Amino acid sequence: MNQMHNYLKLSILVSLFSLPICLQAQDNSFAQLEADAAKDSVSLSPAFSVGFTGEIQSDFKRAKFASLLELGACIPLSRNVSIELSSVSFATTHESPLIDDLQCFSNLDADNLPFALSVAGVSWNFHKYHTLFAGLRRVDEDYFCSDVLSLFTNSSCGGFPTITANYDIASYPVAALGIHYMYDRENYTIQASVYNGRGYNKFTGRENMFRFCPDGDGIFALLQGEYRYNGSSYFLGGSLHYGDLYGEATRKARPVVWAYAEQSVTDALSLVAAYSHAFSSDNACRNFCGIGGKYAFKRVDLGLFSDYTRIEGVDDWATEVTCNIQCNRHISLQPAIHVITTGGKTNCVGIMRLAFSL
Repeated sequence: MNQMHNYLKLSILVSLFSLPICLQAQDNSFAQLEADAAKDSVSLSPAFSVGFTGEIQSDFKRAKFASLLELGACIPLSRNVSIELSSVSFATTHESPLIDDLQCFSNLDADNLPFALSVAGVSWNFHKYHTLFAGLRRVDEDYFCSDVLSLFTNSSCGGFPTITANYDIASYPVAALGIHYMYDRENYTIQASVYNGRGYNKFTGRENMFRFCPDGDGIFALLQGEYRYNGSSYFLGGSLHYGDLYGEATRKARPVVWAYAEQSVTDALSLVAAYSHAFSSDNACRNFCGIGGKYAFKRVDLGLFSDYTRIEGVDDWATEVTCNIQCNRHISLQPAIHVITTGGKTNCVGIMRLAFSL
């Protein structure tokens, strides 16, 4: 009996010490469950992030420098509830743009901004696949941030102009109070959001970022579905803005729809095609379309994207060629060339971007 008792104790000890090894076996379902449990057990540790992006822009006659500092924190309150915080600080040598393009060739550009919150709220993960966030947030934290689109520096790739050119919504560099819901499974994701109809980035006054005033600012709602299959992703979404337009147009509902696909052709090559339409006749931008692709090497991503839109009766064509070089796990270098034709006038702009993250 003593031998049997000692054997049992030894077996238990061996099992305990071998558990970390078993957790590495991804093809074992029991080990995966144990890994998830181990992850949950340490999930109460707060996580922090720091990101800095600096770029030189030039139209080959003059140049300007722009920089963005992003700070982030995720502070768990329990296994399923956490506080999410992030901020942005932007500085530039010249607030005026280098060229008069309509889409804004750099998604970094903004007015000088010493400090503003972009996310501040509570996130709740429940029933494994559901996530609900309430608080201050930006639309581009969750929408238009897919793998191929996020490579490009053109602002329209981070938010189609049928939305961003028509409404002062909560998109960089402003945020708004709202609720965001996500249902995420292996092959598909459904997202839905409701925000204050305008975004702000100040702490006091009427443009206080915590302002929630549907009567004055309106309401902005979004819904998007994403389907993933064999490395490809397909997106279909729509938004509804209810309110006036910059205080000048009739208060009513104005819908926008969009669809885009990121098709994996080979392990390295992905193609993207996008289209969006705004239904309201008083919108400044009614249509947007774009097509492009990305080719991925081991540490280098090459990208080409070309799009067309018409804003306030002016045609705008924009083409970007870019290359993102991942120098190491913390530093990347990204040159980009933009050829833009606005109202019949063509300009060429270059960007050299350096990004650092921790």
